Amino acid sequence: MLDKVITYSFYLLFFLTPLFWTSLNYELFEFNKMILTYALTTIIVGAWALKMVNQRSWIINRTPLDIPLLLFLLANILSTIFSIDPHTSIFGYYSRSNGGLLSIISYLLLYWAFVSNMDRAKATTLLKVGLASGFLISLWAIFEHFGISLSCVILRGEFNASCWVQDVQARVFASLGQPNWLASYLAMLIFPALYFYLNESKKYLYFTLLITMYLAFTFTYSRGPTLGLIGGFVVLTVLLFERSRELSISPLAPLGRRILIVLGSFLIINILFGSALTSFRLVSKFAAPVRPGISLPTTQSVGTQLENGGTESGAIRFIVWAGALDIFKAYPIFGSGLETFAYSYYQFRPASHNLTSEWDFLYNKAHNEYLNYLSTTGFIGFGAYMFMIGSFVYWCTRLLVTRKLANQQTIFLTAILASYVSYLIYNFFLFSVVIIAIFFYLFPAMAFVFTEGLKPLKLKWPFGKVTFIVKGVVIFSTLYLLYSIFQLWRADVVFNAGSRQSELGQVGEAYNLLARASSLNKNEPLYRSEFAYTAAAAAALLKADASSSAELTSEALTQTQIVLQTSPNNISFWRTAIRTYFELSSLDPKYMEDTLNAIDTAIKLAPTDPKLYYNKALILESQKKKDESIQALKEALKLKPNYLEAQEALKEATASTK
Repeated sequence: MLDKVITYSFYLLFFLTPLFWTSLNYELFEFNKMILTYALTTIIVGAWALKMVNQRSWIINRTPLDIPLLLFLLANILSTIFSIDPHTSIFGYYSRSNGGLLSIISYLLLYWAFVSNMDRAKATTLLKVGLASGFLISLWAIFEHFGISLSCVILRGEFNASCWVQDVQARVFASLGQPNWLASYLAMLIFPALYFYLNESKKYLYFTLLITMYLAFTFTYSRGPTLGLIGGFVVLTVLLFERSRELSISPLAPLGRRILIVLGSFLIINILFGSALTSFRLVSKFAAPVRPGISLPTTQSVGTQLENGGTESGAIRFIVWAGALDIFKAYPIFGSGLETFAYSYYQFRPASHNLTSEWDFLYNKAHNEYLNYLSTTGFIGFGAYMFMIGSFVYWCTRLLVTRKLANQQTIFLTAILASYVSYLIYNFFLFSVVIIAIFFYLFPAMAFVFTEGLKPLKLKWPFGKVTFIVKGVVIFSTLYLLYSIFQLWRADVVFNAGSRQSELGQVGEAYNLLARASSLNKNEPLYRSEFAYTAAAAAALLKADASSSAELTSEALTQTQIVLQTSPNNISFWRTAIRTYFELSSLDPKYMEDTLNAIDTAIKLAPTDPKLYYNKALILESQKKKDESIQALKEALKLKPNYLEAQEALKEATASTK
C-alpha cells in the first residue's frame, strides 16, 4: 500500500505540476505549482518513513551524487544564515517560491525518495506519465497560437485568447505562465520522448508526440530554450553516432533513420512557422513575433520586461549581469542570501539601467542561473552548484565512454544527458522554475535507477522498541504539514482577494481580507506590509471618527514596524512604508518626517533609483521646501537624464523661484 502511495504520488507530481494553476491566487502559476510540490513531497516522504518503520530498517540507497547534493544543501543553509533577508531565503521570493531553502530541501527529499523506492519499470512509467502531461500542454499551446486558449474557456467560457493581457497567440505559454518556461519544459521532455521513439515498438505514437511538442515549442519563439535544445541534440547525436557500430546505428540503420526523420520534421516545422532564431518562414501568416517595439507602461510592474517579452533584452541582460557581479564582489563568500536578488540588485544596480525601456521594472532574478547563484550564495554556493552539475555530467560521460551499459541503457542515459545539457544552456540566459527544477533533480535520479548505479545504505535500525510511537509521530507530522501547506495556499487566496479590493478602492473590504490573510500566515511580511497600508488608508477615510482612526493608525504603525524589523533590506517594503506614512500624514503632519526618513532609507538601499528621488522631490515640494525639492529633482535627472516627469517638475520649480 505504501509503495503504491509513493509511486502514484510521483506520477501525480509529473502529471499535475505543469498543469496546475488557478485564478484565485496572487500569482497564478508558480505559486500553485510549488504548493502542489510541497504537498506531494510531504505525502511521499511520510509514506517512505512509514515504510521504513513497518520494515524496521532504513530504506535508503546511496548514489554518486550524494556528497555533491549534501554540500549544495549545506552551502544554501549557510547562505540563508548570513542572508540580508532570511525570510526570503527560507521561503523564496514571494510569488516565485521556487529557489528558497524549503524548495531545495523538498527537491532533495524527492531525489532520495525516488532512488530509494522506485525501480526501472516505475521510472519508465513515470516518464511516460510526464510525456502525457506534456502532450496535453502542447495541444493547449497549439490551440492558443490559433486563437483559442483553454485558459479563457475555463475562466470565461469564451473560445478565444482575449482573457490574457499578454499576446498569447504571438508567444504561447499554456499552463506554464510564460513562454520561456513552457519552452524549457518542452525542451527537457523532447529527449525522453525521443528515447521512447527509438526504443518502443509504437514508434508512430511517439513520433506524433515529438511533432506535437516541437510545434508547441516553436510557437513559444523562445531563444534561450531553442539554443538549449540545439545543444542537447548536438550532445545526443555526437554520443550516439560515436557508438554507432556497437549500437548498430548509422544514417541508414533503423535508429539512425529515426533520428534523421525527427530532425527533418523539426526543420519542416521551422520552415513553415519560423523559429526563435530565424526570421524566414514559408507562409507570412505564421511569422514569429517581432521582438522590439512594444509600448511599455510607466508604472512599476511586479514582473519584468525580460519575462513578459517585448524590447530586445540582450543589452539589458548585460547590465543586470554587471549588477550581479557587483553583488558577488560585495558578498563574495556566502552571497547576499538565497533568493535575495530582488533586494541586493537595487544596491548595486548600474545607473545605465535607467536609460533602458525597463528602467522601472522589478528584477527578482539575474536572468542567468549561474550569476544568480554566484550573487546570492557567493563562491561557496556557486561552487557547490557547479560541483553538483559537474559530478553528474562527469558520471554520465564516464559511463558512456567506458561502454559498460546495454544498448537501451546507453540510449536512455544519452537522452537524459542531452536533456540536462539543454537545461544548462537555457539557464545561462534565464532561470529555473518549479517543474524544471523537479526535472533537474529527478532526471539524474532516473539515470541512476535505470543504470543500476545505486548502493543500499547499511545502518542499524534504532527504533525497535518504540515503533508504535515513531509511527504516530510520522503520521501526525505528515498530516500537520499537509494542513500547514493548505493554510499557506488559503492565505494567498485571501491575500489576493484583499489586494484586488484595495486596487478597486474598497478599503473596508480590503482591510478585513488582508487582516485575515495576515492571521492565516503570520510569518509572511508581505501580508503585513499591505495590511499596514490599508489600515492607514482606512484611518484617513475615518478621520472624523477619532477613536476608530486612532486605532487604525496604531495598527498601521505596528504592522509597518514589524515588517521593517523582519526585512530591513527589502526595498519593496520600504516603498510600501513610504505610502503608509504618507497616508498617515494627512491625519498628523508629524508622519511626514517618517515619510521622508523612509524615503532616505529606501534611497540608501536603492541609490540609483531615480523614481525615489522624484517622489522625494514631490513630497518636499508639498512641504514648501523648494530648494531641497529642486536638489532631489537634479539627483533624479543625474541618474536618468531623459526622465520626462522630473524634467517638467524641475522646469516648474525653477520657474516659480524666479
